[in-house]
Amino acid sequence: MKVQKSILIAVFLILVIVELLSRWLENHTLEYVAKPFLMIWIAVFFVLYSKKKSFRAFVLMAFFFSWLGDMFLMLSHQNEILFYAGVGGFFFAQIMYILVFIRFLEIENKGFLRRKPWWLVIFLVYLAGVLIMLFPDMDGFMRPVILIYSISLIGMSIFALNRKHRVRQVVFLRVFIGSVFFVISDTLIALDKFTLDIPKASFLIILTYIIAQTLIMSGLVEENEKN
Repeated sequence: MKVQKSILIAVFLILVIVELLSRWLENHTLEYVAKPFLMIWIAVFFVLYSKKKSFRAFVLMAFFFSWLGDMFLMLSHQNEILFYAGVGGFFFAQIMYILVFIRFLEIENKGFLRRKPWWLVIFLVYLAGVLIMLFPDMDGFMRPVILIYSISLIGMSIFALNRKHRVRQVVFLRVFIGSVFFVISDTLIALDKFTLDIPKASFLIILTYIIAQTLIMSGLVEENEKN
């Protein structure tokens, strides 16, 4: 089992290195080699090592929609409509993650945000700030699309935070920090596409995205069934 895990991790590291190189060098051929397999690897690792069976279907759907989003965004330089399709894929991925974070817990404690609701202000201020930066450079069609997706993305991170004291600390931290990196990655995508010219944006986007999905997956792997 240890040998199997070591081999899997080595394969993942190779995929990550190739993907990061493809972004740094702006080489689409290398990206086509590595990117399609990142979420597949994450899904396989999750199935092999997750302790909790009750939420596997929802988690795997989140991975599947993330994979669809990856594929559409990877090809979006060929057709602009694929960018919007990618946003749609990740929207459904966020919905699946939200359902996992709401429904599948280890302990039936009161949610963290019910006890400390002022934490919501941080998320709302961040959301408002990003939208204020984006909206002036968007046409009418994109505004509701990005608004809806941004709410789902921030909502995913909010519900990840709300699991504090409802799952073990190691599980909570991995998933919540992963959700924050997801927010950062998608914020970089939006700012670079609509507002700012961020140096090496593509590299930073995929780096934060890989960290996000890996942390979320590894946290969910460690989660136990409800007590």
